[in-house]
Amino acid sequence: MKLQSFSVPNAARRPGVRWRLVLLVAAAALVMSSLSAAQTDAPGEPVTIRGTEISGWGEVGEVLARFGRPAASKPNVPAVLILHGSGGVDGRGAFYAKALQDAGIATLEITMFPPGGRPQGSTRTMPHAAAALRWLAAQPNVDGQRLGVMGFSWGGTMSVMMSSELVQERLGKDVPKPAAFAPFYPVCTNMVSFLANPKSPYYDAHTRMSATPMLIHVGTRDDYNKGERPCDALVAMWPAAAREHATVRYVEGATHGFDSQKPARQYYDKSASAGRGGMVSVIPSPKDADEARQAIVSFFVKNLNP
Repeated sequence: MKLQSFSVPNAARRPGVRWRLVLLVAAAALVMSSLSAAQTDAPGEPVTIRGTEISGWGEVGEVLARFGRPAASKPNVPAVLILHGSGGVDGRGAFYAKALQDAGIATLEITMFPPGGRPQGSTRTMPHAAAALRWLAAQPNVDGQRLGVMGFSWGGTMSVMMSSELVQERLGKDVPKPAAFAPFYPVCTNMVSFLANPKSPYYDAHTRMSATPMLIHVGTRDDYNKGERPCDALVAMWPAAAREHATVRYVEGATHGFDSQKPARQYYDKSASAGRGGMVSVIPSPKDADEARQAIVSFFVKNLNP
């Protein structure tokens, strides 16, 4: 948020007008304070997870994360793995994690790379997700059969791909298969292209998409995608059983990152405009974000049964 300089007219020097100006400045300061104080990390304790390697895709020595438990102490609770976007951990995971924990679901938000450190291709961060799922299933108070995955943009694309049995085999036999997926604004248009590309590491993964429940949120004004219903073509490529268990919720008029916890911004990304490159607008919509959070909690409660 920018504060613009201005001159005060004579009328504003009267006590009543001056007092209203003081209130306006104070209100602006409160808004700036609330933005700067917004919680970036998901609620929970910091943990360090032993890394892993996926042949041909990469490796990670250790994964830093935050593990949050539900307030009500119950044995064998379900858990949701949260995968951040290409800008790193930025508060979106925290926005959903608190609500999930209140609903009786544990959360684990991992750090795959720092802001500005996005690697070339999401296969590079699949070892992070594999290590995290393996760690969750090993926790004595977590039910490894009731794990979910959600992610934003970069993490959203990972969430879609992790539903494929082909990708699950690459992650490893000892990595539990999630019971529900909730991707946020994955780049569906680009995925249609690289799934059909024999040179892509995800080639043909769509032919083995599992029938695991999936809820996708994407805005109709998402600058990364092409058209107002960009995920329709992607889901249409999947086997019938997978299509029947997938729901795409198009958020009317919403941009990429509509649930962002930061001020509106624009930036250039070579992956935007269906891979042609272009400017990306991120305009937070608190109303749509609140509705999405309610939908996500309901989705995971239904499918993970806390």
